[in-house]
Amino acid sequence: MSSHPASSSNGGSGSGDSDAPRRNSKRPKYSKFTQQELPACKPILTPKWVVSAFMIIAIVFIPIGIACLVGSRDVVEVVERYETECIPAQNRTNKVQFIQSPADKTCTISMRIPKRMKKPVYVYYQLDNFYQNHRRYVKSRSDEQLKSASKENDTKSCKPEDIAVGGGRLYPVV
Repeated sequence: MSSHPASSSNGGSGSGDSDAPRRNSKRPKYSKFTQQELPACKPILTPKWVVSAFMIIAIVFIPIGIACLVGSRDVVEVVERYETECIPAQNRTNKVQFIQSPADKTCTISMRIPKRMKKPVYVYYQLDNFYQNHRRYVKSRSDEQLKSASKENDTKSCKPEDIAVGGGRLYPVV
């Protein structure tokens, strides 16, 4: 057994005659950082200083802008809208019916390119009212189908977009 008197966990009777001073543990430790008293640079904005700063910024960014302009001079952009040329005149009022019909949908368009294009040539197409981050698009995307010509007709990973509204099969653009 111990000869020390029993003590409670609340610090004794609360009379304040303890040997060590009590500190509030929730109080933050004093430092110049926590009190936001760090030394800071406080420049005086004179016209000479402001003009000098803008000149340095201009000297850095004007060559970057010139390089961008020279690089973009070689870009050739040709926009060809083909939705009216590839859909027969009698089906232009109901395009969805034409797309889902069994009719041949081969479309060939000749385009005139106004400038010489250097290799490599990139071709992009734009779809209106089609959002590629939409949940159904992301769920129905098949990277294997896009990578391999042998799997271009494999639409099992494209659900729910693999079947047309009328029950017919949809085929990818290749």
